[in-house]
Order: sequence, then C-alpha cells, then structure tokens
Amino acid sequence: MLYKANWDTETVINDLITRKNLTYNFIRRWHGHLGETVNDPDYLWFNAPEELTDELISRNLILYFLPRRMEPLWIDEPPPERDLELGIGRYVAWQTPLHREAVRRALEAFRP
Repeated sequence: MLYKANWDTETVINDLITRKNLTYNFIRRWHGHLGETVNDPDYLWFNAPEELTDELISRNLILYFLPRRMEPLWIDEPPPERDLELGIGRYVAWQTPLHREAVRRALEAFRP
C-alpha cells in the first residue's frame, strides 16, 4: 500500500479509513473502547465487548490471540512480548501501526 502511494503515509491512512469503513456511526458507537484500544490493544482482551473485537477482526484491523513468542519458533529472535509504540500487546496487536493510526485519526475526525 505504501509503495503504491509513493510512500505517502497520509494517503494510506485516509485510504484505510475509507476501505475499513471507519464511519461516524462505527466510531460513535465504540468511541470509548476504541480510544482505549488505540493506546493498548490488550484492552480488547480484558475489557471490550466481544462484538467490537469481532468487528475489528472482520475488518482486518487487528490480530487477536497472538501465538506465544517461544525462541525455537523464530529464525532470529522472537517479537517483543509487548510494544505499545508499534501497537503490539501480549494477546492482541494491530495489523500494522498504520491501521492503528487510521482508527486514531477516525476517532479525532468523528468526535461525538
């Protein structure tokens, strides 16, 4: 996506907002939970309604129930247990930081 957009992250983020159907109604309905999830994706594991988690999975915005990071399963070193800067939790991760940023921007644009 970045290559096709000449590495313009703004274009990719705006495209994700459209393609992932991050509409006003979706944001308004889940605003509080999405705000928490943008900061810590594991919020979905412990506190969010299953319906929201299912929506985010079906829109291919998150990975849910991440595999264990065991040394023998990785060629180099296992990914970090958590890296909130990249949007990686222990159990849930954003597909990419751009996916998380698209949700963050939609939250800002559609403040209820």
